[in-house]
Amino acid sequence: MAVEDQNFAIQREFASYIHPLKSITDDAEEKACWIDQMKYLVKDFKVLLKLPFKKFWSTIVFNKEATMGLNSFLQEAAPPHLMDQLPQDDDILEIYSTVDYYAFLVFKRLTKHAENLNNQMSSYYMWNLVCDKNIIDISMLFDICSIYGQTKKKELEKIFLELFSSHPLYTEHLKTSIQITINCLCQFQEKVQHDLGFKHEDDTPRKIVTSAEINKDILPVIEDIILFLLDTACSISNFLEIYPKAAIIFYQEQLHMQIAAFYHNINPLIYEKLNGLNKVDQFQEKLQASRILLMKIVQQCLSYLNNDVMTKKKAVNPIEEYLGVLTELLNFSEFIADYNVLHNLTKDIKRCQKIHKQVDSARYDYLLKSIELMSIANREFEQVELESEQLELQTSSKNLENATLQSRITEIKELLPQLGDGFIQKCLEYYNMDSEKVINMILEKSFPPELTQYDFDLSSQSLHNVNVCYEENASGYDPSYKGSKKLKKLKAVLDDKSFRNEMRSFYEKYNYTEVSCVELETYYEDEYDDTYDNVIEYKLPEQLDENQKRRPDVVPRVLMEKKTVEEEVSDDEPQSQPVINFTPFCENPEVIRERQARKYAAKQFNRGNRNSKYIHSN
Repeated sequence: MAVEDQNFAIQREFASYIHPLKSITDDAEEKACWIDQMKYLVKDFKVLLKLPFKKFWSTIVFNKEATMGLNSFLQEAAPPHLMDQLPQDDDILEIYSTVDYYAFLVFKRLTKHAENLNNQMSSYYMWNLVCDKNIIDISMLFDICSIYGQTKKKELEKIFLELFSSHPLYTEHLKTSIQITINCLCQFQEKVQHDLGFKHEDDTPRKIVTSAEINKDILPVIEDIILFLLDTACSISNFLEIYPKAAIIFYQEQLHMQIAAFYHNINPLIYEKLNGLNKVDQFQEKLQASRILLMKIVQQCLSYLNNDVMTKKKAVNPIEEYLGVLTELLNFSEFIADYNVLHNLTKDIKRCQKIHKQVDSARYDYLLKSIELMSIANREFEQVELESEQLELQTSSKNLENATLQSRITEIKELLPQLGDGFIQKCLEYYNMDSEKVINMILEKSFPPELTQYDFDLSSQSLHNVNVCYEENASGYDPSYKGSKKLKKLKAVLDDKSFRNEMRSFYEKYNYTEVSCVELETYYEDEYDDTYDNVIEYKLPEQLDENQKRRPDVVPRVLMEKKTVEEEVSDDEPQSQPVINFTPFCENPEVIRERQARKYAAKQFNRGNRNSKYIHSN
């Protein structure tokens, strides 16, 4: 039965919702104007709620502006997780809560097909009317989940179940909406990587900007990214909580893979930029919430598959599909490491291994080992990151102290330029960085005893040297003692003969053993100084007269008599000594001198023999 009639539609201009800026509280007139507009919007909602059943539906169908206030509020309103985006003003928050309350009542009436026996229509007819006239679409359902998903969950569960079961076209629209969401995430990921990575497509020169300007420009971008992540994750997660049957649709459209890739690529980039700007604490709460919700969406998408795996012991296809999905997710290590911490993926895999023993155990082992390695790497990275943050915090605090000290020194030197930086620093340390007390002390010349030991022109470098010397002396260091201490150590090392006992066994193998002083005296007795025995004395040749300078006549070699020289053996050669099991360090000098004398005598003999062979002819 048709309930819509154009004659019953009221002709009225309906107001739209305008989201207030935070700066609205600075202007009283602007604030009052916004409150008046919201009062008109509340009045429009009340008018629609008071209309009779047939008149209400006629106005909704034939007056396009009737739902404009509801649509604009659902699109622009601040969800509970983004309430800090509203101006924190009591009047504004009060009127906002009123608009929020009546907006849900209007939506709730749009989903009622009967009010009493006289005012009703079939559920099938109503949902066809709502779908065909595009009064309630999928995007509105996501907005409803974002704003009322937690506070009105029970009522929304009934509405969503009736909506999707009554009109199958909503399921098709949901699939299309999921694909649009996936495309948006892909484009948004590219935009984030472009904005936070400071990459430019062209090679045109860019204006040089300072770090302060970069921080000023990049912070709003990061804030928008985080708010978008949180709002999107909250909408999808609440939708799956309210209507769990949609999980299979989200899974079939591969939303879980896109979210895992998005998480893996974007999350580290955001944290890297926030760490560089020292703004992690400012956005930590929203970042954590968005990360948890994104992982929750993946868990909800896999819930129906996980349920089949855990309940059907002989179902091979679900377990193969489940393990295949986990294997694909291993490509996103950043996501898997966090997901395992939140949902204990290792426990689920071990439970599957107990239930489905027909699957190759190597697949289970591969998944468990991979997840374990990723978790270890993630913990090590977090530990290194924590240590770097602590070091950076210490460095920044030290730099802040140095900057404060330098500013105080500069302030004092403007009035008293004749003073050295080191002297001013000692004065500031004495007076707890109070520059006024230091100036008064210097002008009044009331120096405390602790500062009289320093010169007025003491520089920072000189002060540093003084502090170093003081610390060394305080720790018991004496520079004058350094040389004697080293000398004592060297003498102790040289006097240590313990190595002899360790090396004795080695030299005994080769008959090289240490001999006592008594044995050495009996073996080697010689007082002769043989230092220069091997040196041959050179004599200048005598000058010859003119006759001798001429070459003498030479006898042919065949006429020369061959003479043999026999070496004379000395009769008084020493007797052979008894063999001692000892190899001397050097040869006996007497033997060496005797051998050298024999060689020299033989050489002289040969030289004289050669001269006698020449025969002078007449």
